[in-house]
Amino acid sequence: MLASTGAFAADSPFGKKPEFLPVDQAFELQPLVWKDDGTLEVSWRIARDYYLYRDQLKFSAAAPASLKLGEPVLPPSLPYEDEHFGTTQIYRDRLAVQLPFTKQAKGGVKLTVVYQGCADAGLCYPPQTRTLEAGNSDE
Repeated sequence: MLASTGAFAADSPFGKKPEFLPVDQAFELQPLVWKDDGTLEVSWRIARDYYLYRDQLKFSAAAPASLKLGEPVLPPSLPYEDEHFGTTQIYRDRLAVQLPFTKQAKGGVKLTVVYQGCADAGLCYPPQTRTLEAGNSDE
C-alpha cells in the first residue's frame, strides 16, 4: 500500500516540480553572422517547450559609435495567449533576425541584444541583455 501511495504522490501535480533549463540553454544565442547583402544575422536556438516574446526583442549598436542600425527584419511570429500580456506574438524552435545598417562601420562591430522568454511549464525568465561581436563583413 505504501509503495502505491508513493507512486501516486510522484505523479500528482504537487509531487514533482518541473525542472527548468538555465536561460542560456533555453535560448541559445548563436554567433553573429554577416550575410551576403551586408546585414548581420542574430539568431537563437530555442529549446522545446520554450518561447521568446517578439515584443521584448531590442537591438542596439554598442560599437563603433558610427554604426547605425536600421529596423530589424523579423520573421513571422506565432500568436500566443499569455496570462500576463494577453494576446502576444512569440517564436519557438529557432529565430533569425536580420539587422540592416544605415551607416556601415569599419572594422568589427558590437551589438547589444535584449530578449525575454518563458517555458510552457510556467517560468518566465527576466529580460536578458547580451553583447555580441562580429568582425568586418569584408574580413
